[in-house]
Amino acid sequence: MNSYAAKGMNVSCRTIDGEAFIFDQETRLLLKLDEVGSFIWDQINGLRTINQISEICCKTFEGDKEDILSSVKEFIDDLHNKNMVVLSTKPFGKEVISAC
Repeated sequence: MNSYAAKGMNVSCRTIDGEAFIFDQETRLLLKLDEVGSFIWDQINGLRTINQISEICCKTFEGDKEDILSSVKEFIDDLHNKNMVVLSTKPFGKEVISAC
């Protein structure tokens, strides 16, 4: 949970009506995120840890804190497994931070 998350280098995105569409140019995988997934996606900037993103979500959405923490971690892990997000033990530099 102390890993920093950044959007993948080969990923492009667009938000339409509050839903993010993210596309991996290398694998040609397209994901459509719902409102909550889009909110989490917007928090991924290379300077926040998964734990910090989870805390932001706890302040924004209603629900059991442990459930929210677990769901955010699972969601980011899933994005990482699909190469949409990269993780590091240190914050990413400006060259990695995506404008998506």
